[in-house]
Amino acid sequence: MARAKRVVGVSHGAVVSRQMKDPEFRYHYEQRKLVHEVALAVRAMRKQARKTQAQLAAMVGVSQPMIAKIEKGIDQRTPRFEMLGKISIALGKQMRLSFMDRDEEPSHLVEVNGRPAADAEARASARAT
Repeated sequence: MARAKRVVGVSHGAVVSRQMKDPEFRYHYEQRKLVHEVALAVRAMRKQARKTQAQLAAMVGVSQPMIAKIEKGIDQRTPRFEMLGKISIALGKQMRLSFMDRDEEPSHLVEVNGRPAADAEARASARAT
């Protein structure tokens, strides 16, 4: 029986680490990461509040498709600070902005109740089922 060939390659982390040295790549990577984490946070907060996208949209004064677009993170731009403020108020949250040295950068950029947005999304989804 023939042995399967062992595939040798470069890890995703190694590739990203190398590319992060390029300032333009780093900027775009961090922008996408922020949009993604904001999407997770908005969806988690909405689910925790047991609201539908339509209900949240009505509370904020936008359309349901706008909320869906924010939650999916499909826009290349981060939602406006004003919009995120309206969403946080509608869901009974307080938004906080924080600046830190780059070398102290956490692996996550957005938190919900002190936890990374991805964790909050997972917890909210688990409660909903």
